[in-house]
Amino acid sequence: MSGPPSSGSATTRPRPRTGRLLEPLRTLRVRLALLVTLVVALVVGASSYLQMRVFESEISAGLEDTAIKIAVAVADDVEVRPEPLNHGALAESLREFYEAVPSLRAISVVRIVDGEAAVLVSTAAQERPEVLGLAQAAARRGETVYSSFRALKLVAVPARREERPFGAVVVTYSKDSVEQLKREGRIVLVWFVPAAIVVLALLVDLLTRRLIHRPIGGIRRTMNEVGAGQLSARAPVLRDDEIGAVAKGLNAMLAEMENFNVALQERVREATSELRARNDELVRSYERVLSLRDALGRAEQLAAVGHMAASVAHQIGTPLNLISGYVQVIREESGPDARVTQRLEIVQEQIAKVTSIVRTMLDHARRPTPREPTDLAALAQRVHDVARPKAAAMGVRLALSAPEVPPVLADPVQLELALLNLLSNGLDAMPNGGVLTIALVPSPEGVKIEVSDTGTGIAPDLLPRIFDPWVTTKGAGRGSGLGLSITREVVTAHGGTVTVRSEVGVGSTFTLVLPAAPVTVS
Repeated sequence: MSGPPSSGSATTRPRPRTGRLLEPLRTLRVRLALLVTLVVALVVGASSYLQMRVFESEISAGLEDTAIKIAVAVADDVEVRPEPLNHGALAESLREFYEAVPSLRAISVVRIVDGEAAVLVSTAAQERPEVLGLAQAAARRGETVYSSFRALKLVAVPARREERPFGAVVVTYSKDSVEQLKREGRIVLVWFVPAAIVVLALLVDLLTRRLIHRPIGGIRRTMNEVGAGQLSARAPVLRDDEIGAVAKGLNAMLAEMENFNVALQERVREATSELRARNDELVRSYERVLSLRDALGRAEQLAAVGHMAASVAHQIGTPLNLISGYVQVIREESGPDARVTQRLEIVQEQIAKVTSIVRTMLDHARRPTPREPTDLAALAQRVHDVARPKAAAMGVRLALSAPEVPPVLADPVQLELALLNLLSNGLDAMPNGGVLTIALVPSPEGVKIEVSDTGTGIAPDLLPRIFDPWVTTKGAGRGSGLGLSITREVVTAHGGTVTVRSEVGVGSTFTLVLPAAPVTVS
């Protein structure tokens, strides 16, 4: 058992002076009082400020409306007075308006002749220069105009006589009443609002001390005693309210804690161990579910592809036989024309290849496909010759680079189909012409076949899924999304790989890597 702490230990060190000063701010009583004070200050201050703004706006609008009405009345008076215009009577009328409204500073009738403004009658001893300019603006626009000069506001209304422009009436009024309202409002904010805040804060503190702070203080003392190890301590229940219910609940919990503390700790340890084991099992199950879901998705896609392929093969088998028969008839009827005969032989050869593919699809029983050493240069040349007419019709230049490369062990029909799929996609990606290149490249892994185009490219978000079934960059009705999937299956079945790199607006390059045929030693 350890001895009492030494005089220099952390438990006996005096608290810093700053901490002692801030200690009252950590109590609920002080925080609640500050919160109430802040809320009252915001509410009273905001309401007083808004009332001041409303009163100020109403007074300003009333002054402006009065000035406009006086200006319109004077303009109407000028219009209906008979010729010649009696300046003395007009001045007397202006003086009556001026004396009726204390906020008015001047009423001026300005006459404009040949663009020059001159004050005809005014209640001001000395007219301001801006009055003439505002009168000219009102007469020129034919509507009421406004202006400001320090604490003064000016309103000009155009005037007419005998249906012709005469000049304008300018009324100058002061905003002293608005400024007076502002000063009185500041006085209210400075004296009344703080007093109201202090009184309300004291009342709230008095109530909360009796209703909240005292019962909570008893609960807090009990918690401190329990923290010191006295599990027999109980909180006082002063009233049957919410805080009393909290005290009763605390006492009941302390009673249970005395009897079941050790058992509770043991149960927590058991529950934690069991939860950790279940969590590990859940993680493993989740990983297995993800793996099975990916495998199931792949299997469903392949099943859909196989079903579609079988359906297509069945549907096109009969038309291909009819086409083959018609080609034979045309060959017999064409005569000795060598060019026609050569082209018909190419057509017949391609029909035979398609028929072979269809037959393979219909006989799809997962039997090993017969492989034979295949000359990739000759195969690339055949694919080049087949695709050249379509490329020329689309304005695409077809380039072939076929150096001598080692043979590969492959099914030439399936491999030719895979290359034709790539060439077809490249032509579709260049509707406005371009260059389509087939290149054979020797490689340590075997032989590379690169098919490059200068077309539109593949979007980055689509590139990782470009070999999946039903994924296509073509518009609706132009592609099934199966060509690249079939190409990947053919290359994979031959023990090779197919990859793609692409840049939007630049083009795409598909790279097939096939293992070279084993060298036989005689």
